Parts: sequence; C-alpha cells; structure tokens
Amino acid sequence: MLIRHLIIGGLRAYAPAPQRIDMAPLTLVFGPNSAGKSSLLSVLPMLAQTAARPDVLTMSGDLVEGGTFRMAVHRHDIGTPVTLGFGWTSATGVPREAAISFTWDPRRRAAIRSHTRIVDGADKGTISGPRPWGEQPGVALHWRVTDEFWGTLDRVHFVGPMRARAERTTMVGQGTEEYVGPAGEEMAAILHGRPDLVDEVNAWCDRLDLGYHVRMLDPISEEIVITAGEFAVLALEDLRHDPPVLVSSRGVGYGIGQLLPIMVQSLLSRGDLILIEQPEVHLHPRLQAAVGDLFIDTVASGRAQLLVETHSEHLVLRLLRRVREGRLDPADLAILYVDLDDEGSAFVRRLEVDRDGDLVDGWPGGFFDERLGEVLGGLG
Repeated sequence: MLIRHLIIGGLRAYAPAPQRIDMAPLTLVFGPNSAGKSSLLSVLPMLAQTAARPDVLTMSGDLVEGGTFRMAVHRHDIGTPVTLGFGWTSATGVPREAAISFTWDPRRRAAIRSHTRIVDGADKGTISGPRPWGEQPGVALHWRVTDEFWGTLDRVHFVGPMRARAERTTMVGQGTEEYVGPAGEEMAAILHGRPDLVDEVNAWCDRLDLGYHVRMLDPISEEIVITAGEFAVLALEDLRHDPPVLVSSRGVGYGIGQLLPIMVQSLLSRGDLILIEQPEVHLHPRLQAAVGDLFIDTVASGRAQLLVETHSEHLVLRLLRRVREGRLDPADLAILYVDLDDEGSAFVRRLEVDRDGDLVDGWPGGFFDERLGEVLGGLG
C-alpha cells in the first residue's frame, strides 16, 4: 500500500482532536450525506495542493475546492487548527507518518503551518512554527522524511464525482502521461499516445459488457494539423450493430463518459493511490456492481491502491460477494462508515468483514435497509 492511514482533525465536521483512519488496498467510504466522507477524501488532494508552498494551507485549487478557512474549519472557529496528514512506508520499509496543523494568522490572512508531528519508525518528534529551526526534537526527522512525504503525494490521483464528458476534439502532445485529471479531462490525450492502453480499456469494456469500444482517430490531413494544431478525436464503436457503428463520445448516455476516466486511471496507474468519488454516477445497478470487479483487479494486480467514496449498495455487495467466493481477501478490504455523533462531529468506524463476506456487526444505523423497508412497508 502507498498510504497506510489518514489523519484528519478540525476540518468541517471533524473535531479538532486528530483522528487516525487505517486503510487497506481497497478502502470504501460510505455513510449519510454531509457526514464527512468528502472531507476525508480531501485530505491528500488538499495536501498535494499545499506542496508548492507547504507553510500555507491551500484549501482551494485544481484538485479540490475547499472554500475559505473560515468556511471549512470545524464550527467556523478560526481559533481551531486544521490537521492533515498520513502514514506511509518508506522505500526501506520503515513506517513513517507526518501530520501538519495549520492555524489562522489574522495578520497574513492565511492558515499557516503551526505544528508538525513526525514519526520515523521508533523515532518521534515535533516542530513548532511554520519552518524547522533550532534544536527542536523534530528538526532532524523533518529533513529525513519531508521529501518523501511530499513526494508520496505526487503518486496520489484524485478522480472527482463529476467527470467531464470527452470533448469532440482533444489537443495532444502536451506531455500528459500518468493522470487523467480530477474530471478526466486528460483521458483522451493519454489514450491517443497509448494504443496498448486502448486495448486494455476495450478488454474491460467487454468484461463489463458495455457494448462499446474506444477508438482514437487522427486528422487525415497534414494541412488540418498545421492550421489547427495536434489533436485527436475520441470516438466509440457501438458493438450492438453488425458491423459496429462509429459514434461520437457525446452521442451516448452520460454513464459511459462517467465510467471511462475511472477505467483508464485504474489501468494506467503503477503503484499509485487513486481516490474516486461516486464511481456509480449515472450507472445502471448491474454496472455499479461490475465496477467492483475492476477495483478488485486493480488492487490484486498491484497497479494501485484505491480509496472510494460511494453510495452504491450494489458495489458494496459485489465486493462482499467476492470475499465470500474467495476472490478478495477480507484483509485487503476496508469498509469505513462515516457519520455524526450526538454532538454533530464526524466519526469514522471500520466495519469488520469475515471470510463469509458478512459484516460482523451488521450494517450500522440501518444503512442500506431502505430497499427492504420500501418492499415490506406497503404504501405510505
């Protein structure tokens, strides 16, 4: 795993005392709306946005839109610090952790790094203030782990809940290679340069029974390229016709366009962590469940670790079924339930899965019982 656990405190519904949330190769996050799921998934992207200027928290950027500090800090109390961090395993196999607290500075009108806690195996230390200095016990640790901490974030790829439909034409030759972008906006450019990846995507289109294949088309005229620039067209082959019919990527339902960036990133990654919000958007229940098999293949092959926020009962049940069938080790699956306590603060609970694919303590709070209630509840 790239990331062993997340650390969050003081962000939106999360109380100031930092929580540590353990992860697995495949981690699902579910729970009621506005309970703290998206905030949990924003920890790594928000830190990644902050990497260019690590002394100042960048809440809103290209990856996540966190609003202002006053909007996002717990209970809008600007005296409360926001703490973000994670644990990982070093290149030499040593467990490491770094958690950074940011506090509002009214003079600079920004959230400034005020405290850093670092763990390197058995060594622990802290740094007060925005930069390491003097004889503080965490200074040596900071220089030992800081490059790896920020470097790890380069391998975290966030695919947001509203993936963009592919444009009819896409500029290529811009150097995009490893990340489809938070809205999938770089997907077509990546596919254009990787015919082998197109073949892999189409193999999964068949496995998921989508009824379409991806085709990348180039301009047929050098004059067009000279006057309009290097571009390509992402098209789809409708396999339900014999022979297949070529159609625009915008001429099909939204579901295919929402799923393709997730498929491409899952097949493209090599040792990364992919964060995915709501992979089930615009997908039929059968396809929501089938996406679970793509996720299992992604983690089993070692291509990527996955952190997925979902409301899909069908996806969760497919993964539990694969555990029962012996195709997914329960130790490789973490199901995290996020909810609010009696004081309105977010908590995260990991639900234990046994080898029969059952949740040991059942679904919390009757979650996912709505379908049964609708079937048995009669009219009303």
